[in-house]
Amino acid sequence: MPRWKKKSSKEVGRSSIFTMVEDHVIMKDGTERKYTIVEFPDFAGILPIHEDKFVFIKNYRYPIDEFVLELPAGLIDEGETPSEAAERELEEETGFLVDDMEELCEYHPMASLNTQRAHLFVGHVKPGGAKSRDDGEDMVTCLIEIQKVYNMLLRREIEHPHTMIALFYAKNLPYVAKHL
Repeated sequence: MPRWKKKSSKEVGRSSIFTMVEDHVIMKDGTERKYTIVEFPDFAGILPIHEDKFVFIKNYRYPIDEFVLELPAGLIDEGETPSEAAERELEEETGFLVDDMEELCEYHPMASLNTQRAHLFVGHVKPGGAKSRDDGEDMVTCLIEIQKVYNMLLRREIEHPHTMIALFYAKNLPYVAKHL
């Protein structure tokens, strides 16, 4: 049984990737309040391994005016599974293809704001795909030795949360651990 009861809900904003809704809720103690939810579609990403290196992208992020080191990821298209989305995003953003892949984790990245789920995978990859980046994407592909990536993480040179989470979960996998 929900702890809060939704009395009403109305859409207060929309963009090409999110919907903003304002719910009027009654809390467990009877207090009424408005709660704003910003709904985003689920997304998937992959921590790609090629030989003894991770394949990342340096992605320009306009709000902070910086390039950010990230794993390839993107929104899950209608009718697509999370693993299909991760494979598609890998090829579109890096030109690499998946040889084998396994799920690392699934989580709510912003549970205080929405119901979006993140699906992260790890896999061995090979070159040979075709890059097909979206309009407005400004990124470069980077191959970085596994040991160097974990050193960068310890020095706080990697700040992207989904990338940090994927690296945390992958650290003890046999084919990652042997390079540390």
